[in-house]
Amino acid sequence: MIIITGASGGIGNFLSHELIKNDSVIGTYNNHKPKIKNNKIIFEKVDLLDSAQIQKFIKKYQKKFKDLKLINCAAYKEDQLLVNTNLDNWNKTINTNLTGSFLITKEILKLMVKNNFGRIFFLSSSEALKGAPGTSSYTASKAGIIGLSKVVSNEYAKFNITSNVLNLGAFDTGLYKKLNANIKKQILLSIPSKKLGTLKNISQCINFLIKSEFVNGSVIDINGGA
Repeated sequence: MIIITGASGGIGNFLSHELIKNDSVIGTYNNHKPKIKNNKIIFEKVDLLDSAQIQKFIKKYQKKFKDLKLINCAAYKEDQLLVNTNLDNWNKTINTNLTGSFLITKEILKLMVKNNFGRIFFLSSSEALKGAPGTSSYTASKAGIIGLSKVVSNEYAKFNITSNVLNLGAFDTGLYKKLNANIKKQILLSIPSKKLGTLKNISQCINFLIKSEFVNGSVIDINGGA
């Protein structure tokens, strides 16, 4: 069973429909119901900042939770220079990108430990980790995800649980589409092949890591060498 958070977003929605080819999928969302192209996928509304809702979700589907894989895709980004970033923006970004991932990972880990198996994935951003101007809250949240994954990988490897970060470059979807033309051009020029990634590059990496018990605590760049 694969659980995908942020299943209404571009990457999360794609992975839901792509990974259903190999496994059962439950996608969670909060504000916007995902586009449904395959009725075999279960989509469930869950506020990842509400521990009670997470626990209720787990209890509802617990009998389906075998060989669990968790893919943390839920993300929020609003660019502002640091001096213009207010506390509401900071909190929303940190909560969505980091705290929500922490809360659901914490609860799902309990089942993974019980089953002596688990694969956890966090999505970070190579652009954010460069300290791009205007991304203070986003960069802080994505750097925090890497630290969180490192701890999980050390604490739970003995239970056959791995935790890895996919450090994503530029893909023609989601947050990239919101950038202005000049920034898009700069990003494209920074990629040796001068091509954006395809979302299948992400699913291919996930499928590899699901089968790879010895790849753990890694930060894997999927960015075309940018």
